[in-house]
Amino acid sequence: MSAGVWFTRLTLKREGAAVAQLVGELAPSNAGAGMTVGHRLMWSVATPDTCAAFDRDNPGRPDRAAFLWREAETGQKFYMLGPRPADSSDFFLIETKPFAPAFRPGDHLAFDLRLNATVARRGEAGRCSSRSDVTMDRMRAEEAAAKSVGAEIAGRAERRLKAAEGAAAEWLSRVGKRDGFSLQGVKLDAYRVETLPRSGRSAKIGVCDLRGALEVTDDERFLVRVLAGFGRAKAFGCGLMLLRRRP
Repeated sequence: MSAGVWFTRLTLKREGAAVAQLVGELAPSNAGAGMTVGHRLMWSVATPDTCAAFDRDNPGRPDRAAFLWREAETGQKFYMLGPRPADSSDFFLIETKPFAPAFRPGDHLAFDLRLNATVARRGEAGRCSSRSDVTMDRMRAEEAAAKSVGAEIAGRAERRLKAAEGAAAEWLSRVGKRDGFSLQGVKLDAYRVETLPRSGRSAKIGVCDLRGALEVTDDERFLVRVLAGFGRAKAFGCGLMLLRRRP
């Protein structure tokens, strides 16, 4: 199932001639800008075959992300899951190996996940109006429920982290029932709303950094999900689930 898939660690050559004078641009302090720059940097290690296969003008372009990636250390290190990268790079030290996990039902795994999870809300006449970040969606529902009974409600800052952890856990539980795993626990490390700079109107996304544990219930379906990634904003460093075995 994972034939042709590679797990790669990319370490930025901060002292290299091609990078040293561009560190400010390649590792910006603004996190939203960093997600956009990271997206471009990942493509810099893609092979010509990968670039051609996922070119926007290719009528046979696969209907999936070309690869998943995650910033591991700000401005230092990245992980990538997907086709084998180029052999060398002016920007990165490249370390790669085939991705060949041997998942089995009953496996207990710890995970680390940067997640942009959304929910579709329908408007009038059953039309899909828009997608909403699950955290903001939950907070709006809580506010509406409190307003309907005239109850007091805490400030948004006080409720946001609790809402983010609960909404993300529920979202992952639903995904697990469909895609071969049972969520055993989850902890929110951080939640933030990032602005992705674009030409024209910028985009805002809600990002959860999560750690937790799961049990594999269907190894084939779980592997398919891991390879496809979790949630949205995969181009900007979300969706790659890092896994390790638990006792």
